[in-house]
Amino acid sequence: MEYKFDIDVKEPDSVDLLFHPSVKFRLKQLNMTPTCMTDNEIDFQINELINLAEKLRNTVKKKLKDAKSRHAKMVS
Repeated sequence: MEYKFDIDVKEPDSVDLLFHPSVKFRLKQLNMTPTCMTDNEIDFQINELINLAEKLRNTVKKKLKDAKSRHAKMVS
């Protein structure tokens, strides 16, 4: 399964007015799953999507945490 994460982090830089960092994200599946003929094959494909969603969750949380850290340095 091919996929792509789109993550857009919005944060101020030194010349912007200060605002709180934020993120937008999506998981894009680039191709269809293989043909599933059994419940086990369906479960496997869905579990793969769940694992990708967990990976996306962790990546997005880290990017937001990093942006908040940079923001805190700017305001202090």
